[in-house]
Amino acid sequence: MMLLTAPGGTASSPLAAAALHIRRLPVPVPPVAPFARPAQRRAEPSPLGAVTPAAPRTALLPSAPGCSSGIARGSPRRCRCGAMSVSAMFVALQGALTADQDIREEIRKVVQALEQTAREMLTLLQGVHQGNGFQDIPKKCQKAREHFATIRTQMESLKTKFPADQYYRFHEHWRFVLQRLVFLAAFVVYLETETLVTREAVAEILGIEADRERGFHLDIEDYLSGVLTLASELARLAVNSVTAGDYSRPLRISTFINELDSGFRLLNLKNDSLRKRYDGLKYDVKKIEEVVYDLSIRGLNKEATGGVGGEK
Repeated sequence: MMLLTAPGGTASSPLAAAALHIRRLPVPVPPVAPFARPAQRRAEPSPLGAVTPAAPRTALLPSAPGCSSGIARGSPRRCRCGAMSVSAMFVALQGALTADQDIREEIRKVVQALEQTAREMLTLLQGVHQGNGFQDIPKKCQKAREHFATIRTQMESLKTKFPADQYYRFHEHWRFVLQRLVFLAAFVVYLETETLVTREAVAEILGIEADRERGFHLDIEDYLSGVLTLASELARLAVNSVTAGDYSRPLRISTFINELDSGFRLLNLKNDSLRKRYDGLKYDVKKIEEVVYDLSIRGLNKEATGGVGGEK
């Protein structure tokens, strides 16, 4: 038996020679099928017999960072996941800001008119602190009542400048002028009847609601702030009453302010602006008590009490 010689010159077995022969044979390659495009959706006949064209296939556009749906960057459209491009998002935000600024500007115009009317009323009522002002109190109160008709008209205009369910969103614009109007209404009522006006009565005078569920209303804190301003004004009125020779009025004011202070002590006020305003009430009480004390040591309070009893 003959031995085969390997290419390197070494002898090998018949088995090794056969394996070497097989390794040198060409390996058959299977034919490759041509690339087949996906079948397009055929047009389907409509119920009426007309042919409805198939929807064109659109390429997926490169998406913005963080979005995997394929909306083009900078495009105002929404992608399939509902996300909006950054530029379109800020355009929408600017539109909302512009609408909000327009509403606030309309509110400011009406509030400025309310402030002007309130200043005119305050100037009118300040005349009671003068020498002859106590004799003209009924006339001044009547003129002040005429200004409230203008205020009611302005309030009706203010109600139409913002959505009814967004009262506290724009409340800061008219809060201070509303508190001043509460004070003016309370001052007029006190000069007429020497009683404290109720919150419902103030709301009726101003042409607004007392119940918040019914729309534009008088907030409780605004009412209480106006009443506290009334206390400061009455403390000044007590001093000027003595100057004008009216010795009985400070005694009545003292009784009224003490009742008012007792009422505020029943409230559980937190550390806010209303609590700070209430802390000033004790100084008004002290100021009036000093006036009453000066009248008592001079014997003028007995004269005032006797005059009032004689009138009765």
